[in-house]
Amino acid sequence: MLALESVDLDLPLSQIGIDSLNVVELILICQQVYVNVFNFDEIDIDENTTLREIDEQMLSLSV
Repeated sequence: MLALESVDLDLPLSQIGIDSLNVVELILICQQVYVNVFNFDEIDIDENTTLREIDEQMLSLSV
């Protein structure tokens, strides 16, 4: 999605090139990666969320 070799997991999404339109695409990618998450309606992601926070949310929602 970003075509980057590495990324700081603690930077807000907006600082690594993800805007509000890309958040939807990111959620679709998360649905493919985190197959044990069934309630994606509970996910809270915006341009200020970090990749680490997304991972923590996904793991907490995993069944």
